[in-house]
Amino acid sequence: MKQFLRNFSKQKTVGILNICGLSLGIMVSLTVGLWAINELTFDNFHANGDKMYRVVQSFVLNEEPIKAASSFKPLGELAAAEIPEIEQMCRVVVRTDGVTINNMVNWGVKVLITDHNFFSFFTFPLKKGDIRTSFSAPDNVILTESAVKKYFQDEDPIGKIIKIHGSQFTVSAIMYDMPRNSHIQGEMVFPLFGEFKDLGWNSSFSYDTYFVIPCNVDFDSIEKKLTQINKLGTSSFLDGADNDVKLEPLNEIHFSKTDPAFDSAVKGDKQLLIIFLTTAIAILIIACINFTNLFISTSFIRAKAIGIKKSQGASKISLISDFYKETLVYVLVSVVGGVLLAVFTLPVFNSYTGSQVSIDFLSLELYLYIICLIVITALLAGSFPALQMTRFGIIETLTSKFRGKKMSAFQKILIIIQFTSSICLLIVVFFLARQIDYILSQDLRFDNKNVIYVQGWDAFGADYKALRDELIQDPSIKDVAIKQYNLPFKMGNGIGGKNLETGEQILLDLSEVTPNYFDLFGMKFVAGENSLILESSSSANYCVINERAAEVLGLKDPVGKSFSLVSIGGKLSEKDGEPYIVKGVIRDTYVKSLHQEPDPQMYLSASHTANNPIFFKIAGDPQKAIRTIEKKWKEIVPHVPFEYHFLDETYEKLYLSEINTRNVLSYALVITFIITITGLYAMAFYSIQRRIKEIGIRKINGATLTDLLLLLNKDIVIWVIISFFIACPISYLFLSNWLNGFIVKIDLSIWVFLLAGTLSALVALLTVSYQTWKAASTNPVESIKNE
Repeated sequence: MKQFLRNFSKQKTVGILNICGLSLGIMVSLTVGLWAINELTFDNFHANGDKMYRVVQSFVLNEEPIKAASSFKPLGELAAAEIPEIEQMCRVVVRTDGVTINNMVNWGVKVLITDHNFFSFFTFPLKKGDIRTSFSAPDNVILTESAVKKYFQDEDPIGKIIKIHGSQFTVSAIMYDMPRNSHIQGEMVFPLFGEFKDLGWNSSFSYDTYFVIPCNVDFDSIEKKLTQINKLGTSSFLDGADNDVKLEPLNEIHFSKTDPAFDSAVKGDKQLLIIFLTTAIAILIIACINFTNLFISTSFIRAKAIGIKKSQGASKISLISDFYKETLVYVLVSVVGGVLLAVFTLPVFNSYTGSQVSIDFLSLELYLYIICLIVITALLAGSFPALQMTRFGIIETLTSKFRGKKMSAFQKILIIIQFTSSICLLIVVFFLARQIDYILSQDLRFDNKNVIYVQGWDAFGADYKALRDELIQDPSIKDVAIKQYNLPFKMGNGIGGKNLETGEQILLDLSEVTPNYFDLFGMKFVAGENSLILESSSSANYCVINERAAEVLGLKDPVGKSFSLVSIGGKLSEKDGEPYIVKGVIRDTYVKSLHQEPDPQMYLSASHTANNPIFFKIAGDPQKAIRTIEKKWKEIVPHVPFEYHFLDETYEKLYLSEINTRNVLSYALVITFIITITGLYAMAFYSIQRRIKEIGIRKINGATLTDLLLLLNKDIVIWVIISFFIACPISYLFLSNWLNGFIVKIDLSIWVFLLAGTLSALVALLTVSYQTWKAASTNPVESIKNE
């Protein structure tokens, strides 16, 4: 500690820069590290976790491979009865619903609808209630702690009534909140009821099916039996299709590659995890490199002290030990700074990553992680200075002429690594920003601007015609339309279609809409007419399809032609095999994310208009329109809170992951440049101090200011050029892979790479130019006299 204080007092600038740089590196490592630990430990708390598996089905639809984590209801119970190796089975349906409490509807409640053995199958302990009896009755519901605080506040919820889907339940227990590293998340747990309990193979494809299976069994045999059971039960739509059922271990679910449309789990992005971890490691290494270079660059200041210690018999090992001790003190001080910075930055990081990571100062794991971070940082930062500076000879260090040695090849490599990392991040952030801006500015081929939507409830929307006729009297509301079940970017209903000529079966996204739906969203017809306005549309089996549906159905000049409907259970199952006549074809629209091509779409007239999304096209003042809609809402359903959303803002949230990644990497870029620039500034200062005499002699011999600036700055330019040529292929490979996830993407223009390299060079030159200019402008007589 004495050595640290003595050296710090002599070199306050370097000491402060070292602490700041290491603190930033430790802050990033701590923040990202805690998040990564949370991601990598998902579902590790279940008692039977090593024996738990989830059913995953793989099949091909519309020539696209699909991996689904959902199943039909009977698969689980039949498998448990017919496959003796299965010890336990549990099914979970995850929904976001409206729930009525105290005669008030609460929107967006995440509910789990499960088998009665949910709490013995999974390890979700109860805070209040008996786990053996609290979920045994068909009308029990169990709430989490957070749900109790949110919906009952100071009341005791036990015995209170909750209504959902027309059924009534009694609160029987309170459970602890589900751990944040659980792929299953919910606020309320209901037993299977109503249609969730009664439907068979024609039920919705929405049951997450789990098994407990011993580790020492023949899994291939079990998977073949599951596949056979599934094929025997599923609809004719999947006859002859490759529909394999696999068992996915519990610890693989969080990073599973299943299709998001068929998976309710809280998912992680392994690629994002790798990106953030790589960035955090790179920043910590950059901070350690900075520390190393600053130590070595100031070697001429502490050289005499090293020489004196050697002359008094100090061994190399003791000198190395002293360096490590001094480095360790720097690291410990920086850890304190890094932890404080992490406390302030974690909320921002959590908002970008959608996580709930926190620093628990009572957690043993936190201190173990910090100890590991201290050891690694001390070794990375202290090893090279300790080994390099203890090599100085006694005589040369004790002479007043010792000015340190020229920068070694290793130091140059370290600086190039710093610049390479900075340029890589700069290129990636540039392209991330351009791609996101490009996506958000795309013509989606339908108009989602100036559209407000609400979730219809009860009587609001049930009489659609009367509601529309009244609301469009307000000049600020241009039109009103309804789409059944879900918003445009979510699948409404899957329905099968068969080409009557080839017999090929495809999956259509069935959207039931009001006749004016296409006009409200500006969807253009490329052929035929809007059959939904015809009163005979339903009875005559008329429909509208998009261009993609016509393509996969093999319908050339599709207007007037027909295809056969193939039921996959549920919607329109009574019309299995009936022909539908195409009366109109709309242009393909990007109603879903630009990560995927437009789905084959089939449009029919809405069979009912109650409890569906209702869209309002705004022509004037949005606030006036909202007030009009709210007034009507409170008039019809006063017991239900009024909530509205702008559709274009909802669409922007489809790319929230990309936007947040850009934001996190932008912060990482700033941190990287701060560490690199401060280190470069200090190194340039001490490097120039070693060359004061050389600069004076060159000026006496006629060197101009320009000559000296070129001499002193050329190394910087060379380092940036080398770093640029290393960074370009690394960035290109990463960006090429990332952009493959989009169907609409920017070109990897060379000018962006050149811009990043130029900016990096300018930043580096500006960082050192003042010092080099000051040194080059000094009176040479003064320089030589001082020497």
